[in-house]
Amino acid sequence: MKPPQRFVLIFFCMMFLFRAPGGEISAQDLNTIIDQIQAEYERTQDIYATFTQISRLRSLPAPKQSQGIVYFKKPGKMRWEYTNPEQQLLVSNGKTMWYYVAEDSQVIVQNAEDAYGSRTPVTFLSGMGKLQNDFYMKLLPSGEKGEYKLELLPKQPQPELAKLILTVDPDSYRIIHTAVYDPYGNITDVFLHSIETNIAPPDDLFTFEIPDGVDVIRQN
Repeated sequence: MKPPQRFVLIFFCMMFLFRAPGGEISAQDLNTIIDQIQAEYERTQDIYATFTQISRLRSLPAPKQSQGIVYFKKPGKMRWEYTNPEQQLLVSNGKTMWYYVAEDSQVIVQNAEDAYGSRTPVTFLSGMGKLQNDFYMKLLPSGEKGEYKLELLPKQPQPELAKLILTVDPDSYRIIHTAVYDPYGNITDVFLHSIETNIAPPDDLFTFEIPDGVDVIRQN
């Protein structure tokens, strides 16, 4: 058993907190958009949403699709509950990360910062990140329904991230989809639905009590 693409999940988790500003978007407005996205992130303390994740891995002949629900709470707390096609749980209290698949009767325990594979998501999860400091950004052509699209390229090489595409709903101006490209040709799409923010989920959602009888694998 190995955890899912952890960096992808963490990075998307921080990204969909952002809400882009209203009004017509044009190339000359990009700096304003970046500033307002960052400001919205700083105002958002937590989120709840349902998600669909589609992973296109070069090692697999067909895409793999998963669904579930996710909670995120500053600083650094998250809970991904995969409900289909199999039940999986990925939980972090900001310091420790647990990945549990009941069918395997195993749980992986790891230091959260080590699991991210990069300092960049840790910075964002702590609420201190600045998009323009970490990424080159540009506007892409709009989607079929008029969605706005932003491309983010890391300024410093990232072991799990080559490019990130954000899709913004033109009516609500929320991030509704991300596509993460890794350096190996794999693509992970995450679609977000039924977003709720600042609902103050309890902190006990972000800890995991290891069941009796399961194998515990501690990774350094």
